[in-house]
Amino acid sequence: MNGVYSSVEMGPVGGALPHRPPHAVELSPRGVHATFDDGAVELANVWLRDNCPCDTCRITQTDERRLQPWKHAVPTAIGAGVTDGELTVDWADGHRSSYPAQWWEATNRRARRGAHTVRLWRDGYDLSRFAHDAVLGSLDVRQAMFHDFVRDGAVVVTNAPTVPGTVVEFMRAINLTLIDSNLGFIFDVKLDPAGYNVAFTSEELPLHNDNAQYLQPPSGQVLSMLVNEASGGESMVADGWCVLEQLRAQNPAAVDVLASVDVGFRQYSTKSDGFGRSPLVVRDAHGRFTHLRFSNQLMQPLAWDHPRLAEWYSAYRELGELLHAPGNHIEFRLNGGEMLMVNGYRILHARKAF
Repeated sequence: MNGVYSSVEMGPVGGALPHRPPHAVELSPRGVHATFDDGAVELANVWLRDNCPCDTCRITQTDERRLQPWKHAVPTAIGAGVTDGELTVDWADGHRSSYPAQWWEATNRRARRGAHTVRLWRDGYDLSRFAHDAVLGSLDVRQAMFHDFVRDGAVVVTNAPTVPGTVVEFMRAINLTLIDSNLGFIFDVKLDPAGYNVAFTSEELPLHNDNAQYLQPPSGQVLSMLVNEASGGESMVADGWCVLEQLRAQNPAAVDVLASVDVGFRQYSTKSDGFGRSPLVVRDAHGRFTHLRFSNQLMQPLAWDHPRLAEWYSAYRELGELLHAPGNHIEFRLNGGEMLMVNGYRILHARKAF
């Protein structure tokens, strides 16, 4: 597809269990060796015992765990077998675990929950568009919208009412949690000579994500256009994680310093003041990008004698140049009645001067 840079598998790391029970098992030094029609797996004693589905080990009414591993000796299996599709394991402490045929698929769902594919994109990519009333009226359309949002980090909702407050009603109707802020649920952007934020001017806004001043900013945002009769003011969006992958490929040391140095961000008005200090880049335990915090206009000075000042500024300039390179963002006009939904940890947005 045009504009696709690569795909990244997110969520839990590890293989999927077979959906059907094994047809043969035998004890191994560390657990149970199970043979399936399509291969074999080694199931560790600690994992099998910890996931025993019996009502002694789980609160079956609520599907919550009851077993507390630290209260028991390290488990040792002394016997195992398969009868009529049910795996049974006898433990040295006298407990017997039974894993029925349906347990394998259910456990695989639990272990793989949160797994999803992220599609990293560049210039030329087409964001998915969904009609406002179709999203509200059809669970299938809503599910498709959420799928594409998780994959791409952004979608556009079209043909929405151009009535103030519509965006809040829409978000509540699709059961997304709204997080209040010092700006309120709605940050009403319009030309205002007394405005405290660059958004209230007609100036160009460089690529950024909002609320960088928060240590834990909202994970998403909706930019809802009620009316747009201005000349200029086109919207731009960039996939921050895609740009970080490019930066890592050409200069991994730059990513490391951006993920290591805390930077201050502040947004304030006559009524409120928000400040936080965090690195620009956050990665998970497997090195996958989970957050790019980028807001040049809100960034506060680093200490003049910071030990990594020179290398941080070099990395910051390199990141900014990559973000604003013509091939790394898409440009379009957000018209009245359209909403741009963005992942606040991934997608950067901008606005041309008008």
